[in-house]
Amino acid sequence: MNSDYDFRIIRVLRRRLGLTLQGLANRAGVTYPTVESVETNKTMPSLKTLDAIAGALQISTCDLLGLSERRLVQRRKAQSEDRSHATRADTGLEKCKVARYDKGKLIRVTAARGDHVHVMGLHEDIHEFCYVLSGSVDLRIEDKTYRLGPDDTILFDGLLDHSYSQVEEGEYVTVHIPKDIRILERLLEGKMDEALELGVTQTEPGL
Repeated sequence: MNSDYDFRIIRVLRRRLGLTLQGLANRAGVTYPTVESVETNKTMPSLKTLDAIAGALQISTCDLLGLSERRLVQRRKAQSEDRSHATRADTGLEKCKVARYDKGKLIRVTAARGDHVHVMGLHEDIHEFCYVLSGSVDLRIEDKTYRLGPDDTILFDGLLDHSYSQVEEGEYVTVHIPKDIRILERLLEGKMDEALELGVTQTEPGL
């Protein structure tokens, strides 16, 4: 079945309720083959059938459809950034490899002892995670500094002025997650890429 919906989520929902296929069919007042064919994407259900199944799962039909919308896989290659994405005050951009997912970003930093990375030009309205892979780094957030070593992680508001100073040679990864999670949802639905290809959505400097 070629559809914008993937009803395998029904299996997850019914198992949370401890229901078998037959149990869900009984609750919904439909036949076992009907539930099985919908759950395995063999057929596109009617609205009446969806209403019945959603009711049996104790959620609205609208919510069931929302959960069933297909999500695409997005794969990007991390690349070196050019200075067009930096501000005059930014330093250490050449040490960063960035994979962009609209306002979401994954940034891998490889730095030697004494290197300083301050790239506020890559930041927008996001939450930032940092995961240290190796070495040691001092993370300054406003007027506080945090010493991070291998496998240390930290989460903070990415709009706060911050910088990384390498204490021991190593690598770390930062992840920029948009505060508006709908951006990621649209990206996974494939809608954001379509907009980017058409030049409708532009990524402004500043994460």
